Formats: sequence, C-alpha cells, structure tokens
Amino acid sequence: MAGLTREGFTPDTYEAILERIKNRLTVFSPGMDLSPESPDGQLAEIFSFELAQCWSELGLVYDSYNPDVAVGAGLRNVGLITGLPYGGATRSQADVELVGTADTIVPKNSIVTDADGNEFYTQLDARIPSTVEVVADTSGPILVPIGTLVNIATPVAGWNSVTQVTAGRAGAVAQTDVEYRNLRNRTVMRNFVSVAETISARMFETLGIEQVVVINNDSAVIAPDGTPVQTIHVTVGEIDPAITDMDIAKVILSTKGLGCPTFGSTTVANVPDVQGHLHSISFTRAAAQQVFVNLQVTYLSSDSAGATENIRDALIGHINGLLANEDVIWSRLFGLITPHAKAQIDLLELSTDGVTYNPANILLGASEYAATVAGQINIVVN
Repeated sequence: MAGLTREGFTPDTYEAILERIKNRLTVFSPGMDLSPESPDGQLAEIFSFELAQCWSELGLVYDSYNPDVAVGAGLRNVGLITGLPYGGATRSQADVELVGTADTIVPKNSIVTDADGNEFYTQLDARIPSTVEVVADTSGPILVPIGTLVNIATPVAGWNSVTQVTAGRAGAVAQTDVEYRNLRNRTVMRNFVSVAETISARMFETLGIEQVVVINNDSAVIAPDGTPVQTIHVTVGEIDPAITDMDIAKVILSTKGLGCPTFGSTTVANVPDVQGHLHSISFTRAAAQQVFVNLQVTYLSSDSAGATENIRDALIGHINGLLANEDVIWSRLFGLITPHAKAQIDLLELSTDGVTYNPANILLGASEYAATVAGQINIVVN
C-alpha cells in the first residue's frame, strides 16, 4: 500500500483504491455485482475517485516544503523563507503636469485617461501648476510612453489640460508558479559573493529584471562570446520599457569590481558613481526569439479537467523564464506536460517562425532570449 515511507510519500492511485474496495466488498458479499453498469459498481468508483483526490492532495501537502514541486501558497511560503516575495500584479504609473488657472486645486483621485480609455488616478491633492503621480485603475502592463496621458476625465473648474513629458512605468501581470519557481531557483544564492550572482541579484532587486546573464572573464583568453580578458559582460533579457540604459548601467557600476572594464553592444557614457566621478559602462540588451510549440496529446484518464490550460501555462512559464543564451531544450518540455494529467504525448514540435516545426532544441545566441505567448502554444487533444 502506498503512503509515507522513509523514502518519501507515494499517493495511492485511483486504480489501486478501486481494486482494493472491490476485493473487500467481494469478500464481504461474494457474488456482488460490481460492474460499472451496476449501482454498487458505480458507488465504488465514486468513493474510489474521491479517495484518490484526497491522496493527491496529501501528496501536495508533503511536497509543500520542496520548491521544485510545491505550488500555490506552499511555493510562496518557501520563497519567503529565502527572502523572495511573490511577484503579484502591479499597476502602471506615470507623472503628469497639470495645466490651467494658477492655484486651482486638483483633488486626489481625479482621473486622466489615454487614447484607449484606460483610467489613471491622481495620488494626492495638487495645486496648478504642478506635477503629480497617477496610477492605473487596473493592474497589468499598460504602456505609458511620453504623451500617452492627455485627456481629463474628471472635470475641475480651472484645470484645462494635462501633459506627460516623461515616460511612465508599465505594470506587470502576476507571476505564475512556474515563473516564480524559476526566479527563486536563480536568486536563492543572491548573497553569494561572486560577481555574477551579485549583479544578477541586484538587477532583480533594484530594477525587477529577471533575465540576466553575467560573464566574468577572468581567464587569459577571449571568451567565446567575444568578452575580452579581465572584463565583465552583462546581458539583460526582457525588461520593462520604462527602464533606461542609464538605470542598468548604474546597477552594473555599483556592483562590479573596482577597475574592471565592461563589454557589450550598448555603451552608456557619463555614468556617475557615489562620488560624482563619471564612467563608461557597456552591456548587451538581448533580443527576443519567439518560440512556437505544436503539441498533440491523448488523455488516458477522464480526470483531465483544466489540464490543457495548465499545460499551456507551464510551457509559457518555463520558456519565458529561461535566461538569455539559454536554449529551449525539447526533451525538458515533456516533464511540464505529464504532471497535469495522465497523457500520451503523440507529437511535440518546436518552431521559431510558426511555420517550420521540428522535434528538436531551439538554440539561442548570446544576445537572444526565448519568449512566447498563449497564441503560440498550439495544443490538440486527440
């Protein structure tokens, strides 16, 4: 019988539970009709299914300590132990200038909008002329480049117009379990003393950038990606459009070793240190390589509700969580599919253009990172 042993916890299966119940009922009443068509057989199957669900939940409770398996609240609690809070959804924000009759008071929670009707609320009472912060009514990545917020939705006598002369910061969607698990696994050693780990941790903690690759070439030869000897090469992947090159350069400058040159395709001049001295910092912004997945599965159990959506979310989380220059390994994707349902994988192919598919890895260059969205994950249930 399955259960808790010295080797771990093994949930009992639906089939094993049903067989055990049928055997005991047969001993209790020889000749009892336990076929699926009979009332007694159907009752046995109902009880077996419910018990199997309980066993499955017990397995999740047992694994709640394991960051590689835990989900939901269990995973978030494990992350908090290591000082990494869960990334919830955030709202876009921006600074706008209020224009109109001098000394007019624009009250807190006054609304301005963009051309698409997205509403942003002022965060405090402001006196014209002044600049005030506005925050989106709904969470998520609403882009707010310069000149986006130009409409007044809350009439105030003396308030004539609103202008936005600086780019705002877009919000973010909440992390999935897979994205959070990948992030935690990469940052759990953020207090380690290596330059690579330190820069990666500071990029996330200061700017929220998750995809960071650092090559610290302390060898006597040029690195394969072209990084010169005794030089640091930082590559960043997907980032918030509001984060500037100067923001990234300042983090690199404050974290790298003294007197250590930097390398990359983007160079930022006149980066000030804490004493006001100016430096030139180089790094690389990786480009997105779109990934398309074509999957065909056959579910081997009737207990597959929500499996297709969960599989799609798992694939998206894994692919988008890969670092720059980290290949999409075809064989690793199988392990993201089977946990959500008993399934036979009939076909699994990858593509970079959505036209030509192959059951093979997608290899990424030093200045590329993998990216995908739900519309690029095609799942057919046979």
